[in-house]
Amino acid sequence: MVIKKLFILIFCLFLIYNEINAKKTKINKIKKSKPNLSSTLLNVHIVAHTHDDVGWLKTVDEYYYGSNMSIAFAGVQYTLDTAITCLLANPERKFIYVEIAFFQRWWDEQSTTMQNIVKGLVESGQLEFINGGYCMNDEATTYYDDTIDQMTLGHQFLWENFGVMPKIGWHIDPFGHSATQARIFGQLGFDAFIIGRMDYQDIEARLANKQMEFMWRSTQSTPENQVFTSVLRAMYCTPDGFNFEQGADPIQDDPNLFDNNVDSRAEEFTQVALEYATHYRTNNVLIPFGCDFAYLNAQMYYKNIDKLISHINSNPDKYGLNLLYSTPSIYIDAVNDANLVWEVKTDDLFPYADDEYSYWTGYFVSRPALKGYVRQNNALLHVVEQMLVTSSNLMPSSKSEQLVDDIVIMREVMGIAQHHDAVSGTEQQHVADDYAERLSIGNSASLETINTVVGTLLTANGNSKSIVATPTISFCPLLNQSICPATDPLSSGTSVPVLIYNSLSWTRNEPVRIPIPIANVTVTSSSNGSITSQVNQINGTFILEFLATIPPLGYSTYIITSTASDLVEPNSIPAIIIQDEIIISGGGKINKKVSYNDPIILENDYISVQFNSQDGSILSITNKTSGVSSSITQEYIWYNPSVGNSDSSQCSGAYIFRPVEDFAYPYNNATPSVSIIRGDISSSIRRFWSNEMVQTFRLYSNADHLEVEEIIGPIDISDGIGKEIVSRYTTTLVTDQTWYSDSQGMEMQKRITNYRPSWNLTVVQPTSGNYVPVNAIAYIQDPNQSLQFTIVTDRSRGCASLRDGQLDMMMHRRTLKDDSRGVGQPMNESTQIVTTSKLIFHDISNFAQSHYRPAALALSHPLLPMFTTTQQSSNDWNSQYQGVYSPLTSASPLPNGLKIQTLQWLDNQDSTILLRIENIYQIDGQDSQDPQTISLDLSTIFSTITITSATEMNLTGVQKLSNLSRLNWKTVDGKNYDHKSSSTKEDSSNGFVFTFSPMQIRTFIITTN
Repeated sequence: MVIKKLFILIFCLFLIYNEINAKKTKINKIKKSKPNLSSTLLNVHIVAHTHDDVGWLKTVDEYYYGSNMSIAFAGVQYTLDTAITCLLANPERKFIYVEIAFFQRWWDEQSTTMQNIVKGLVESGQLEFINGGYCMNDEATTYYDDTIDQMTLGHQFLWENFGVMPKIGWHIDPFGHSATQARIFGQLGFDAFIIGRMDYQDIEARLANKQMEFMWRSTQSTPENQVFTSVLRAMYCTPDGFNFEQGADPIQDDPNLFDNNVDSRAEEFTQVALEYATHYRTNNVLIPFGCDFAYLNAQMYYKNIDKLISHINSNPDKYGLNLLYSTPSIYIDAVNDANLVWEVKTDDLFPYADDEYSYWTGYFVSRPALKGYVRQNNALLHVVEQMLVTSSNLMPSSKSEQLVDDIVIMREVMGIAQHHDAVSGTEQQHVADDYAERLSIGNSASLETINTVVGTLLTANGNSKSIVATPTISFCPLLNQSICPATDPLSSGTSVPVLIYNSLSWTRNEPVRIPIPIANVTVTSSSNGSITSQVNQINGTFILEFLATIPPLGYSTYIITSTASDLVEPNSIPAIIIQDEIIISGGGKINKKVSYNDPIILENDYISVQFNSQDGSILSITNKTSGVSSSITQEYIWYNPSVGNSDSSQCSGAYIFRPVEDFAYPYNNATPSVSIIRGDISSSIRRFWSNEMVQTFRLYSNADHLEVEEIIGPIDISDGIGKEIVSRYTTTLVTDQTWYSDSQGMEMQKRITNYRPSWNLTVVQPTSGNYVPVNAIAYIQDPNQSLQFTIVTDRSRGCASLRDGQLDMMMHRRTLKDDSRGVGQPMNESTQIVTTSKLIFHDISNFAQSHYRPAALALSHPLLPMFTTTQQSSNDWNSQYQGVYSPLTSASPLPNGLKIQTLQWLDNQDSTILLRIENIYQIDGQDSQDPQTISLDLSTIFSTITITSATEMNLTGVQKLSNLSRLNWKTVDGKNYDHKSSSTKEDSSNGFVFTFSPMQIRTFIITTN
C-alpha cells in the first residue's frame, strides 16, 4: 500500500511538472508567423498603435472610461474593445499597446474567455506589448528609482499574465531623452529604443545625412547597456491624409462605384513612404498609424489599411513597395538583419526645441510642489517595501500578504505619477489635483502599513518579560512647515518617543528637527541615554534639534520628555533654548543692540561661511579641511515670461521657457529682516522678506555642507506679469563655460554653454536654450584650482551656467499664457514650496564623489520620524520595547559604495523577494578611488532573513539574466559589448558572492527560509 501511494504521488508530481513545463514551452516557444519581407522592394512597416496618456487633459479615470468627452474625445476601454475585435477579424492585422496602467484595468474587467482570446492574440504576435511600463515615463523630471519601479510594475504584470517581456523601448512623446533612460532600457534587455522628439537642429542634420538611427552608448560606467536607437521620421502620428478615423478620405476600391480612388490614394501613400525612406539606411521604413487615443473606432483604420496593403502589394512593379502590418520589434529585427555599421552617440538629448523660439525647458520646474510630493512618496514607498520584507519573520504569512496588498495602491499611483504629463507638471490643473489626491491616498495607505509593522517590531523585544501594549504610530507630514500635532501631548506631561527610520544602507549620523509645543524638554536615546539637544525659538514656535545615529534599514528611538514632567529621568540633559537674535528688522532697520559691522561667520570643524551683516546674504565659503576658499554670492532673479512678440507668437507656458529678454530682474528689492541662531547642534541665518519668500542658511555641527531652506510662493502676479524665479549662485571659480548636471539622479552629464556635442548649434535663445534638467546634483569646477561647487536638490529643477563661475537653479514659475503645446492652460498655479538644498564646496580629489553622492541620496531618502506616546519613563519604555532595530548583520554590512536600491516582495505570496544592489559611484575620469568594483556576499547582509537562493534577473526582475538575449550591432568604433560581461555569475549555485562595477545595478530574485 505504501509503495502504491508513493507511486501515485510520484505520478502526480510528474503530471504537475509536465503541466508547468508545457506552460513554459507555450510561452517561451511562441511560433509567430515570419514577416513577409522583400529584399528588393522597400518594406513599409505599418505600426497600428495608440498613444494613451495616463492623464493630461483629463484624469486617468476620465481617459479610461471616456467621460468628459467635451475636453477630449477619448475612452481607452473602447479603444481596446474595438482593436481586439478587429484583430480577431483578420489574422494579418497587428496592434501594439504600451501603457499597462490602462491595459491592467481593461484586463481585470474581462471574462476568462476573453482573457484566453487575448492571450492567443499575444502568442500569435497580433497583439504585442511594447515598452511595457506602467506608463511612458518622463525622462527629465523622474528620479531613477521611480523609473525602474514603474517599468517593473508593468513588466511584472505582463510576465504574470502573458509570460512575455517587451523587447523595444517606445518613448515617442517625452520632451527630450536622458542618458539614464537609454541605459535603463539597455539593462532591461531591450533591443532598441524608438523615440519621437529630437531638437529641430539635430534632426535636420540627421535627416539630411541618413543618421536617424544610431547606437546610443550613454554611459561610460556600464557601456554594455548601450542601446540601438531609432528616431521616427515625423513624430508618432499617422501621415497627413491617412488618419481614417479623423476624417481622411477613405479608400474606395470598388470599380462599380463612383469616386473610386484607390490608385490615387496608393500613389499618395507611396510618395510618403519613399520620402521617409530617403532618411534611413536600410530598405525598411516604419510608418506609425495612430496618435493620441486612436482606434476608438478601430474598424475605420483597419478596413482602409487592409485595402491600401492589398492594392499596393498587388502592384509591386508600379509602386516598388512591400506593405505589411508590423510592430517595432519586427522592424528592428529587419534593420538588424541588414548588418550595417552604425554611428555611436554618447551625449543625451536635452534640451529639446521644436523651433528656434521654443525650448521645452520650462517643464523642468513646472508644478514644483507636485515634483516635491512625488519625490517624498518615492522615499516613503521604499521605506514601507523594506519594512515588509525585513519584518516578515515576525508576522504570519497571511498578515504579510495583506500588508503587501495594502501598499499596491501606492505602487500603482507612483507608477502613474511618472507619466510624461504628470510629474513633468504639464497637465491641466484638475488633473494635477487628481494626481496629488491619488498620491495622498497612497501615502495614507503606506503610513497605515508602517504603523502595523513598526508596532510589531517594537513589541518584539526579547528583554521584555511581559506582554506589552502595541503602540500606535503617528506621523507629521507637515514637518517642513513647522507643524507636528504628534508632539502636542508634551504640553500635558506625556512623553513622546520618536522612532527615526533610515532607508539607506549605511549608518547615518544626521540632525533631526521636530516642532514641539514647549521649550523645556530633554531627549533620551534608547542606546546612549540622555543626549545634548537644542530648542530654537523663532517667532513663537519651538523647533527641537538633536543629532541622531540611525542604523541601516532600521530605526533608533529618541524619547522627548518635558522637564516639568514626573517622567523625566535624573541627570537628564535639558535642551539648550536659543532665542533667535534679530540683526535687521523689517524695512532694513539695523538692531542697535547688536553690532555686526564685520561679516557674520557660521562655522564648524569642516567649513566656514561668511555672510553680509547688512542683509544676511552669503559672501564666501571655506573648506577648512583643505583650506581653500571661494567668494560666493546668491541672489533671486526672475525672468519675464514671453506672451509672444513680432519675432514669434510663442509664449512661455507649462512646457516652454521663453523669456521676453535675456536680462533677469532682481526678485527681491527690499532688504529682508535677518535673524541669527547660534547653537551646539546648528547655527543659522534666516532672511525674511514676506510669508511668500523666506531663506534660511543652516550649518549643522557635524556637516560638511551648508543647508539652504527656501519658502517660495505663491508667486505674486498682481502686476499682471508672470514670473520665472531663479536662484543664482556666483563664484570666483574659472569654469570655462562648463557645468555638470545629473541624469535622473545617476551619471553626471557634461554641459558647455551654447554648445552641443552632436551638431553645430545655432544660438537663438541663449537663456532658455542652455537650461537642462537636474534631479539631484549639479556642479561647476575650476580645474586649475582643483575646486568644485556642488548643489544637491530635493526635487527636479532646471539649471544652467550662463556665465563663468555661475550656477542658476530655476525654483518656481508662474505664467499667464498657454504655450500652444496642447495643454490649453497657462502655467498659472498659486502654490507655495518649501524646498531644501545642500551647498558643498570641496576639492576635485580622488574621492570627489564621496562629497556629494551620499549627500544626494540622503536628501532624496530623508530620515522618517515616527511618533508615539508614553506615560512611562524612558528607562521603563526602553526595557519593554525594541527601541533600536536593524535587519542587517552589522552597522555597516555593505562595503562603502554599495546600496540596497530595492528590497520588496515580488508579489503578495510571501515567497520571493526582489533585491537590487547598486554601486553608487560612476566612472568620470576624475575620481579614481570612489568608483571601484566591489564584491559582496549576499548571504551576509540580513540577520532577520536567511537567503537560500539568489538568481540574477534583468532589471525589472522578470527574466533570468542567463536567458536574456539581445541583438548584436556593429559600430564604427568596432566596440562590441556583451550585456552580461560585467557579471561573473548569475545565480548562487556556487556561492553568494557577486561583484558590482561602478554605477552598476544588479537585480536578484532571492528566496528565504
